[in-house]
Formats: sequence, structure tokens, C-alpha cells
Amino acid sequence: MKPEHKPEAKDRILQAAGRLFSEKGYEGTRVYEIADAAGVNKALIYYYFHNKEDILDSLIDSLMTGVYQIALEFVDNCVRAMVQDGRLSIAGDRFLFAHGEALKYFKRQLNRYYADIIDYVLENRRVVRIAMLESLKGGKHKGSLFRIMQLLDSGPENSLHSSLKAAAQDVNYHEDLVFFEFFFVIIPLVSMAAFYDDYKEKSLLSDERLKELALSSYATLAEGLGARHIALAPQED
Repeated sequence: MKPEHKPEAKDRILQAAGRLFSEKGYEGTRVYEIADAAGVNKALIYYYFHNKEDILDSLIDSLMTGVYQIALEFVDNCVRAMVQDGRLSIAGDRFLFAHGEALKYFKRQLNRYYADIIDYVLENRRVVRIAMLESLKGGKHKGSLFRIMQLLDSGPENSLHSSLKAAAQDVNYHEDLVFFEFFFVIIPLVSMAAFYDDYKEKSLLSDERLKELALSSYATLAEGLGARHIALAPQED
């Protein structure tokens, strides 16, 4: 195997493409520029990818897979586990906790989940920015951001929902919750990632402070959402 065919060559191609797509736009980037930035020859790009569109698809697929895995880990390790041990029951889209300590534990885990998601989208903010720009342009990848809605899909093909369903048969995503999650949780997170570097430059705030502010904002948002969808279960006499 030639050195340039080592597995990390594909990663270099994706990293270079992500940087160039973010800086110059998808349409404004040429394959030879990606090859130069990645330190590979153009032929190697076509060894791994069919075309430039395939590179963008791979970047977005990887981004969505990462978000999905973080969400699935939270559902399995927190929500489903709490249902199984009796600390939580789910009725429709309402989470009913057996006692105050269970609710406090859930909120701590939810904050950790938000922290993981924030860290992930900021680490991948170039790809998030690309997905946002392509969605606004209305091209082939205009539906990129809406793929995140698959996290909220109640169909049997969604293993995230299936994991919840296995623990609580009554779980259901109502349309008002899906609407709220997409436009008031997901889209603001996308915007933050897309404009993060510009905001950091203008505000002169550190990465640590910006993440603190982001997490605080989502904690406040969760409190507001919880007023409608989170409660203590009625206690039997």
C-alpha cells in the first residue's frame, strides 16, 4: 500500500473539503483545490469518492451520525434506564418522575447531554455551517438540516424512538413538541455553531465562557419546556 493510500488520507480529504466548503462555498470549491489542501493527488479523491457531491454527502452523513449517537446514548443510558428501574414513566410526550430525586437526576443527565451536543456541533461547526448554507440556497442538499428531524420521527425505522418504545409503550411525539424541538432547540444550535467564530471574534469571549453561556441558555430552555412536559407522578394514597 502506497503511503497516500493509508486510511488517514480519506480523513485528510474530508477535513480539507470541510474547510474549503466553509470558506469558499460548496460551488466555489474545485476538486483539485481539495486535493492540494489534503496533500494528495486528484486521482486518490476519485478512489474514495465518486465526485464532489459525494464528499459533501459524506461530511453531512458523518455529522448526522454523530448527533444521532449522542442522542441514542442519552436515551439508552438515562431515559430508558430510569423507566426500567421505576424512576420514570412516560405518557405520550409527558415525563412523570417517581420522586424529586429522580427528577433532579434526570435534569443533571439532561445538562450533560446538552453539553455533549454543544461540544460536538462546535467541534464540527464547519460542516454545520455548510449544511446551513446549502439548506438556505435550496440546492440538492437543501434538506440537510431537516434530516435532524429523523431524531423526532416516531416511525419503526427510528431506533431512537424504538428504544423509548421498548421501555414505555405509551411514548408519543406530539406535533407541537416536534415543532418546538426543531425550530427552538435544533435551529438555534445550528445558528450558534455557524456564527460561533464570528461571534467569538466580536465578543472577545473565550471558548470556555461561550460554552458556559450556551449551556446556561439550554438549561433555561429545558426548564421552560419541562413546565409542559415534565412532572412528578401522582402519589398513591
